[in-house]
Amino acid sequence: MSAHSTNSGNQENPSTDQPMYRQIFETIRTKIWQGLYTPGTKLPTEAELMQHFAVSRTTVSRAMRDLEQAGLVSRCRGSGTYVKELARENEVVRLSFLVPWVESDERLPYVEGLIYQRIARLASEGGSSISLHCFDTDSLDVRSGMLNAAQKVIDDKINGVLYYPAELPQEKMHINREIVDKLTAAGIQVVLVDRDIAPYPDRSEFVRIGYDNRRSGTILTNHLLEQGCRRIAFIGIPEDSTAVTDRMLGYHEAHQQHGLQIDPALIRVAHEDELDLEFCRKLIEEASPDAIVAKMDRYAALIGRQLNLLRLQIGSDIKLAGFDDDPISELLAMPLTTIRLPVEPFASAAYKAILQCVKEDDLLQQQVIIDTELIVRDSTKPAKASGASASLPYLS
Repeated sequence: MSAHSTNSGNQENPSTDQPMYRQIFETIRTKIWQGLYTPGTKLPTEAELMQHFAVSRTTVSRAMRDLEQAGLVSRCRGSGTYVKELARENEVVRLSFLVPWVESDERLPYVEGLIYQRIARLASEGGSSISLHCFDTDSLDVRSGMLNAAQKVIDDKINGVLYYPAELPQEKMHINREIVDKLTAAGIQVVLVDRDIAPYPDRSEFVRIGYDNRRSGTILTNHLLEQGCRRIAFIGIPEDSTAVTDRMLGYHEAHQQHGLQIDPALIRVAHEDELDLEFCRKLIEEASPDAIVAKMDRYAALIGRQLNLLRLQIGSDIKLAGFDDDPISELLAMPLTTIRLPVEPFASAAYKAILQCVKEDDLLQQQVIIDTELIVRDSTKPAKASGASASLPYLS
């Protein structure tokens, strides 16, 4: 395909394993790296690309946006899209944001998606490139799908990887180690994002950028204790996760500070699809909680819906809180108290760390911990103070 080819009879189809926007992205990125599109070259118009690849304008626009985020092109309104002047080959840093437990960027959770977007902007501004690598959906099992995702990173000749470890059952946690070992054996530098690949209290040898989840659990639980709650339930997940473990440690720490014992019946684990009416009914009947802390806001929203069906008023009969400050937190009928995870300092620290690892190759083991913020909303306030009725449907 020449820079302005519009021959629809010669449509390119580089990989049927990826969505079309990603295939377009990979085709153009490869031509840039190979020097077929030189700096300053004006790329085909969106209309020409639509015809060439037989796709919609939305698909082409998505590919162009990703190329811009990767620092490969610049888009000038009214003029077109141009290949950027890249750094000299020995200065180019090719990065990957490896999230092998989701199938595409559309499936990225809220906070992870924001972090990736911010790092992509930093990479573009710094003359680096960054790609998102996800789970290989053609694989037969979780292990092969995650390892195949790592192999794609290697095949793309990436210099450094920001790796988001998967939350897995304990018997499968070794897969995270296998992936990291596979990358480092190929000479790729790795920085861990948010979670460690070693279970608490162990720590791996890699640089890790994380949130202060333990303090987050403590301040959120303390807030509920200060509201007079004494039977606070914690809803986690069956899989191993250093982030969730740290939040639970903070939950325990807050109770200890108040001289309180925790009834084991208050601690429950569940997958998202298990947070149904029966789960919440058993929790209420067996543990009689006056507050619930969920491992993330989406969990809290699903639990809140079931509590509403049980005719419990959020804020007065029972208080509810989560983590992440997902937009759903404010949009619920009873806005959710949550822990905000600041994206800007986290993304900046992660980007800086991976560049240092790639360029210096001798960083000592370290952890960079980003502080969080308690956001108090109506779900942990008495209903009479909120002006909102908790009897309204929690989710439409």
